[in-house]
Amino acid sequence: MRILFKQILIQDSRSSNFGKKVDLLSENGRWVAIGSAIEEKADEVVCGDQLLWYPSVVDLRVHHTLPGGEHKEDWTSLQSAARKGGVLDLLLLPTGDPVPQQPEAIHYIASKLAGSGIACYPAAPLTLDNKAENFSDLMDLHKAGASWFSHGAGSLQDTDLMLKCLQYLQPLPVKVISRPDVKGLSLFGQIHEGLQSTLLGLKGIPVLAETMHIKRDLDLLAYVMKHSFGLADAEFSLHLSCISAAESVELIKQAQASGLPVTADVAIYSLLFTEEAVSDFDTLKKVNPPLRTEQDRIALWQGLKEGVIQSVVSDHHPVEVENKDLEFDQASFGTIGLETLAIAFLSEASKQGLAKADQYISHHPAAFLGFKQPELQVGEKVKGVVISKEAFVYDANSIVSKSKNSIFIDHKFDYKIKGVYGQ
Repeated sequence: MRILFKQILIQDSRSSNFGKKVDLLSENGRWVAIGSAIEEKADEVVCGDQLLWYPSVVDLRVHHTLPGGEHKEDWTSLQSAARKGGVLDLLLLPTGDPVPQQPEAIHYIASKLAGSGIACYPAAPLTLDNKAENFSDLMDLHKAGASWFSHGAGSLQDTDLMLKCLQYLQPLPVKVISRPDVKGLSLFGQIHEGLQSTLLGLKGIPVLAETMHIKRDLDLLAYVMKHSFGLADAEFSLHLSCISAAESVELIKQAQASGLPVTADVAIYSLLFTEEAVSDFDTLKKVNPPLRTEQDRIALWQGLKEGVIQSVVSDHHPVEVENKDLEFDQASFGTIGLETLAIAFLSEASKQGLAKADQYISHHPAAFLGFKQPELQVGEKVKGVVISKEAFVYDANSIVSKSKNSIFIDHKFDYKIKGVYGQ
């Protein structure tokens, strides 16, 4: 199969052709020619106005519904949603029921979509059944291929358990993922604690719930590194996921400046929406962490520009319609996002003046997962997304995920995915 891409603007920032319009010719999944004008025959010609080539998307935060949640998302719909959004690599949180916590489960998840073009990277639970009572078999899980550990989709509230997890794992090349939230402060909270929570009469989730947890985790990390006796692996780090506040960015920035091995990501919805989006009690906008202020949103973008935040994630969280079609305070948190991560981020990144946007949804998260995207050069594998500058309104009817709880329904995007390429 030969595919010819005509006059496509290269937006892979690691390519020598970055920012240039070129012709690309692939054959059987590999690049065979790159030039200003290729006239060879092809089985398919991809052409059009304002077409862009981006490396494929890497998503570091997908809530795993399997086993037990097949009615919300199954392997087939997960694969379809990922491919539609150009996501060819994704990290699955240990959120199935039962929790995938045996070496065999890690092998199964990692190989389940083999041959489909979608690669799954399973995170393992820090504790058995995510109950924060007994440690999981951390070493055996790592030997089975797990290099990422988390407490389900959240974070360990028990300080002693978190400390011991960091101590046990620091000699290994692994990432400990924490979604900072002090449960005692966010309990029963519905939206950001601020103007909208007061006007709507809803219990708020304070920024303090996030920042207090970040301070604790950073203090624990500093303690572990100080007492590591030189045994800490160079690839070991703490990863703070879905940060949502300006103060969080500053805390992480200071920790990184002090030399602590800490990274961070931000959910795409925190970069586009603020607390005002829930003023009409739209349960599709009910997410956790909650949508915060415009000041926080701008600070998150600044955190990306400064390199404090390395990755943008979808926080893909399927929720059945009966758990969203309720009174706001009874509805479940969560939004799907695999299908919209790339177009939502690129649409807003251009408005924010963020250079090399591909780094945040492709190259940086790929490095987090331990691989490099194929280079755009002759002989290398084809792995990328063709996107057009084309405004459109996202329609619920176009969703291929089993769950339809997208925060972006009826949202206008400036970019549209035209094709996804990769074996």
